[in-house]
Amino acid sequence: MNEASEGTRRVVCGIVADYHWHDARWFAYFGFAPMLVGAIGMVSSGASYLGWTLDIGTILGLGPLVLSESVLIIPVYFVVSMLFFAGGVEWWVLCRHCPCYEYSGARHEDEKKFYCLGNWGSPKLYKYAPGRISRLGQSVFVLWVAFYLFFPILYMLGRWELALIQVITAVSFVVTLRHWACSHCPNFGCILNCVSAEDKEAFIEAMESGLVYPNRQESP
Repeated sequence: MNEASEGTRRVVCGIVADYHWHDARWFAYFGFAPMLVGAIGMVSSGASYLGWTLDIGTILGLGPLVLSESVLIIPVYFVVSMLFFAGGVEWWVLCRHCPCYEYSGARHEDEKKFYCLGNWGSPKLYKYAPGRISRLGQSVFVLWVAFYLFFPILYMLGRWELALIQVITAVSFVVTLRHWACSHCPNFGCILNCVSAEDKEAFIEAMESGLVYPNRQESP
């Protein structure tokens, strides 16, 4: 990977104006932890709500090997989660309001994509819309994140120790994200953003003066 595609981490007024590839890689490892822990717990649970089973062993001619519903639902859980995070929904409700969405592509010589902590090299499908995220957008974001973090617990209700591990993992994820990422994130419209008012004001002034994003152009 060349230097231009990796990028350079740049912090202005305590806020990350441009992310490095290592930031995105860290987020990927960290972000998939709740799903991995959840999948392991679901495999160990064997709970069933829909009565799904699949004798995959007989289908493959290997003898009886029945997959339970809690195993079969894992791909569904993955696909639904990724529809939000990588399928364009998050880009609409959250990302398009962030200055990184609009301006990060220029530093990577591809203005049709954006580069940030959670989306590295994702396509810019929507028009940049600076400002606060609507209540509907915030609700969609919160509900989808809650699904991602807590859905596996439905298949762990008979195993309290597995459910407890998932809850601890989910809470740890949110606390760590808020401390290390949301406290330095330029997307001030996000419901999780916790940048101080002073840093927000200083960063906005730096943007308006052209010190943060030299390629910045006023939105119509």
